[in-house]
Amino acid sequence: MTKARFEIAFEGEPFDDGEIDVRDLAPTLLAFGNVVQAANKALNGDRADARLKVAATDQGSFVAALTMDVGWLSDMLDAVIAHPQRVVAAEQLMDLLIKAGTVVGGGVVGLFAAIKVLGGRRPEKVEPRGDGTTAITINQTTFVVDDRTVALLQDLPTREAIEDLGAKAARVDGLDSLRIGVDSDDAEAVRLARSDLPSLKVPPEPDEPDTEITHRDAWLKIVSVHFRDGYKWRFSDGGERPFTAEMEDAEFQNKVQEGLVALNANDAIRCRLREEQSLSASSLLKIVYVEEVLEYRPGARQMNLL
Repeated sequence: MTKARFEIAFEGEPFDDGEIDVRDLAPTLLAFGNVVQAANKALNGDRADARLKVAATDQGSFVAALTMDVGWLSDMLDAVIAHPQRVVAAEQLMDLLIKAGTVVGGGVVGLFAAIKVLGGRRPEKVEPRGDGTTAITINQTTFVVDDRTVALLQDLPTREAIEDLGAKAARVDGLDSLRIGVDSDDAEAVRLARSDLPSLKVPPEPDEPDTEITHRDAWLKIVSVHFRDGYKWRFSDGGERPFTAEMEDAEFQNKVQEGLVALNANDAIRCRLREEQSLSASSLLKIVYVEEVLEYRPGARQMNLL
């Protein structure tokens, strides 16, 4: 078992005497515990279990001193001893989460610092450097993270746990900032100001649709015809429901408008269709186009037998 000790500080005027309402403290610490467990699951899988514990602390702005245990599961112990590099220990895991570094100076930063810089947005460029680190660029600012931090940035349970942490911290009255880690001569701890907390939300999936285009020839029955811009023709291909399509054959449209072709409800056309399916994160759409009318066949006309 490995252990790492760190601090979470609630900074703001209500906490200057070193006290905090337990109803504010408990949800935030529980949410941070969920972040630790999700990150451990993403990096260690079922090989190790992570737990967050509260330790004694001195008075100040309310500071919660925490220890994190990463314990090897008993049935995995022999494998861990033989291959320790395969398991992320407590110190490494905490470093990946809260390492501050320096964004401007190009130092390696941890998960919380990376999310703070990204500000709820997706990066413009992600470039693995081949040395166990990755360069991430957004708004002409480039910072470096461990490759395992990239895995955490892409792990949905970890990001959802961090989003929940931000939501819980935002409910703490009087909170100016949440400090994770300890300030030192080398680097400052990660500080999440109240204004930073919304950026902990999971960024939305990019809505760039994947488009599939197919062509086919088919007979269609004409249901209705429109010539005004923005209106589509309505057809039936023998299925249960009619469908709309955009008529792109300008020559055929001109013949209809000039009276050279008199369309009726029972008429049919054999045409070349183009179907475009667009799949995005929120929807699946299909648009049908009539590229060319290959043949026109008038339908049966009613006969006057009397």
